[in-house]
Amino acid sequence: MSIPAKALVMGIVTALVGVLVSITPYGMDLEEDIGLGWLFNLRGVRPAPSEVVVVTTDRKSAYDLGLSQEPWKWPRSLHGRLVRNLAHQGATVIAFDLFFKEAGPPDEDRAFADAVREAGNVVLVQKMTRPGEKGVPPGWLLLVGPTRQLAEAAAALAPNPLPVVQSRVSQFWLLEPSGVHLATLPFTALQLHALAVYEDLLKLLQGVEPELFSRLPSSAKAVHDEGGVQTLAQKLREIFRRNPVLAKNLLAELEGQRAVSDSRDTAVLASLIKAYSRSDSQYLDFYGPPRTITTIRYSCALQLCAREEENGTDQPSLDFAGKAVFIGSSEQVQSEQTDRYHTVFTSEGGLYLSGVEIAATAFGNLLEDRRVRPLKLWLHLLVVAMWGMLLSVAFAVLPLGNLLRTAASLGVVYLGAGAGYLGMAYYVFEWQALWFPTVVPLALQLHVGLLGTLFWRYREAQRERENIQTSLEHFFPRPFAEQLSRSVKAIEAK
Repeated sequence: MSIPAKALVMGIVTALVGVLVSITPYGMDLEEDIGLGWLFNLRGVRPAPSEVVVVTTDRKSAYDLGLSQEPWKWPRSLHGRLVRNLAHQGATVIAFDLFFKEAGPPDEDRAFADAVREAGNVVLVQKMTRPGEKGVPPGWLLLVGPTRQLAEAAAALAPNPLPVVQSRVSQFWLLEPSGVHLATLPFTALQLHALAVYEDLLKLLQGVEPELFSRLPSSAKAVHDEGGVQTLAQKLREIFRRNPVLAKNLLAELEGQRAVSDSRDTAVLASLIKAYSRSDSQYLDFYGPPRTITTIRYSCALQLCAREEENGTDQPSLDFAGKAVFIGSSEQVQSEQTDRYHTVFTSEGGLYLSGVEIAATAFGNLLEDRRVRPLKLWLHLLVVAMWGMLLSVAFAVLPLGNLLRTAASLGVVYLGAGAGYLGMAYYVFEWQALWFPTVVPLALQLHVGLLGTLFWRYREAQRERENIQTSLEHFFPRPFAEQLSRSVKAIEAK
């Protein structure tokens, strides 16, 4: 068989191995659990949007305020003070990832509810749980809201669905997946954050699809009177699903108005339109390890840290104007974490991202319209197949030589090809958050190509030596012919 034919056969084998492994659940899991982690770790930390802030109910805040280490026991009037402070400073949305299931002292609940109602932009989390009753379909989830008083005062209620097992978190949902399809905490927060540009969205709809205009509330104020933000989110989601080209047409219209409108509002409106046109499940583009997103202690958000900040502590500025604020647990020590989820940025010391940080990350991704984008399946398989073919060609064109020279050549191709592919995958991931497969091409196909070439070269050398020995046996005794054939091959190799 000629060298091109052998290279073709090896290429087909290497490509098929990669494709077959890639289409299995095991191959997909490897890419998500390991390959995606490689790319995130190579890229490292990237700046989070300045519009998102986490206020953490950490142990230091409990110590500062002289309260219990368990935030659910904190006085709800204190949450009311925080809400009023944030609203007064101009926070666009205040999202609590704290669950207020049980009623507290009436005066405390009333103070909190009054502050939430006055702010008009507070989202309270709903808990997702399994009923544990007979006759309930498998996988069915029950949404449990906060107390009725708080639920009626809030601008919206929203679930924050995350795995209950220690599997790695890599995706988030726009609408929760259990069947009720409520907008999730980050998506609801985006809708509230963008409520200031809601009437601009209506104008765009009126210009592009006039018949859709009548289905929606006529103003931002009417949103709260006609079912609230959750109802609006579900209506808009259905409208965009039924009109696949609507987002493209709206963005084109918006682009034409960009020169005469506020650039910040235009960017928020564009992000909202794009979010409604995306799939329900999206991959998170993490910003980094815990506390990468601007994080402020609860006690400092109540302005108890002003003097400390003047003395140069590491607490960020207390300016909440134009910010989306997420309130929940985020600790700096692993042993103190009660709300934690395994991600690609889980530290060696076991420090996890908390639920509120994941919600804030998802919000930031939606706001800047950036999320990790895996290749479509057909393109994923094409990349794997083409990589297998190219590897085989690269290994096949190596010149034959002695063992040391051949090993050195193979090593150069092995390292060069691996580094080149990984560099390409890293570049497109860092630039566009585009996710190319890495585990199958680098950990499997590269080694299949290398071992296949070694086996082929070994078999080829053996066959040549046997041919020389057979020819020499016509003139010399077999032992002498065997020794001479080895000497001839050694001379040829030099």
